[in-house]
Amino acid sequence: MSVPFRNTKITISDADFYFKEILIKNLIPPFDTVVKNCNNGYELIHQLHRKIEDVFFIDLFTPIMSGLEAIRYIRHTGNTTPIIAYSATYQEDIAKILSEIPSVFYCQKKVAILTDIYRNYLLNPIKKYEDYLQEWAQQPAEVIAYMQRKEENAYTPSLVEIQIMKLTYNGLSNREIGEDLNLSTRTIDTYIARLSKKIGARNKMDIVRFYVQHGYYNSSD
Repeated sequence: MSVPFRNTKITISDADFYFKEILIKNLIPPFDTVVKNCNNGYELIHQLHRKIEDVFFIDLFTPIMSGLEAIRYIRHTGNTTPIIAYSATYQEDIAKILSEIPSVFYCQKKVAILTDIYRNYLLNPIKKYEDYLQEWAQQPAEVIAYMQRKEENAYTPSLVEIQIMKLTYNGLSNREIGEDLNLSTRTIDTYIARLSKKIGARNKMDIVRFYVQHGYYNSSD
């Protein structure tokens, strides 16, 4: 379904003020749009009596009343106006729900993507929306695969290295760590230098961050 190129009236429902301002600025100049501004689904449905919009832009995760609830309500009233619904990441369950609702374009919450969907899939449909959705749906799988590869390649520190990280976390100097572990300061310097290289740490703060992020601070060692 396409809408006219000129004097297109848009309603936006999004609680993120700054994102919404950027989106509006990107919509108005090239497309000559008039915008009705809402902060959540509740505000949106209470303005439905003013049936002036040609397109809805709806953030699916807004306070008070979610975008998904608002979309269901809009369609329940018989309003068939096209809806561009968006979220920060692809949600498979939401995608399935929205696929069963007519004239809803589900996409990622990025200004460039939203304006592309609006311009090239709705105003002047020169692209296949199904191709975009399929590509976006693959992103979570790619992220999971990346995290699995990262976890598989993650370095597992030795007991001594964990002890050194723990004492570093507690704020001890290299000399104090050496005294606690009955090792020379030079040996501790060498351990820390080698550990830093293995985990990609640039300083002691990075070592502490690695120690916390990987859960070693819970260790009783």
